[in-house]
Amino acid sequence: MNVKTGFRAYAALLSAMLVWGFSFLATKDVIAVVPIFSLLFVRFLLAALLLGVVVWRRRAFRLPKRELWILAGLSALSPVGYFLFETYGVALTQPSHVAVLIATIPIAVYLIAFARRQERMRWQKTVGILIAYLGAILMIGFGQSEEGATLVGDLLVVGAVVCAAARTSLIKDALTRVTPLQLTFYQFVFSLVVFGPLAATDGLSWVSNLTPLTVLEILFLGILCSAAAFLAMHYALSHLAATQVAVSANLVPVVTLLAEATILGSMLTLPKVGGTLLVIVGVILTQIATRPDRTSVPIEG
Repeated sequence: MNVKTGFRAYAALLSAMLVWGFSFLATKDVIAVVPIFSLLFVRFLLAALLLGVVVWRRRAFRLPKRELWILAGLSALSPVGYFLFETYGVALTQPSHVAVLIATIPIAVYLIAFARRQERMRWQKTVGILIAYLGAILMIGFGQSEEGATLVGDLLVVGAVVCAAARTSLIKDALTRVTPLQLTFYQFVFSLVVFGPLAATDGLSWVSNLTPLTVLEILFLGILCSAAAFLAMHYALSHLAATQVAVSANLVPVVTLLAEATILGSMLTLPKVGGTLLVIVGVILTQIATRPDRTSVPIEG
């Protein structure tokens, strides 16, 4: 890989992490106006339309029926299950809690791989797992006194982590037969089948409450956080080792924590900062114990 390609790959990777770091704040703001089902439908509709143009230009629509059924099943875990848990979790807890818990996805993936005998347990990984989950427990346990944080919200986010980890552990085989672009496009298309009828139950009364800021935040979530960030992540994965990409996920809670403090004026409490740092250290320890490879494994945002 030459210097120019490497620069583009890292720029794409950092851009995705930066965008996802702000996504939790935007979601928290939008769901105060837009019902959750309607938000998810509009968000993924925007992503599907944008990616659909790219897929059409590359004439990559056609896939065997078997692959479509497999992608539909994977889509049930994410984006359907993942974003339902995540969005409801954001509604009931603080964005920084969500970001820190989401950062444990690589560890959950490793635990599933170990249970399926796809990975060997190493002491660095074991220590990293214990440290990361100690940080999560510290933040959740001591953070419930913070305004806007609830145990139910945090546990819903844990559900999102489980969905994302299960999907990631199952998706490696599918990526040997379909391209990252096809995977990303069809995951949003299949999600519309679920969120379309659910959004219809919300009605359209919320449309009259939209403000220019809310519209911009919806466009941000649909175009940048969904379509662009996933494509950027897949581009980075095509040039960098999966380990390098996984470690970069630790930037997401840092971005969210700083944005929450500067934009929303939230207090940087000791449990929140300490829990965030422990999760970051734990995930890094888990990742540096993994041998570098070129396997493209999507990391959820």
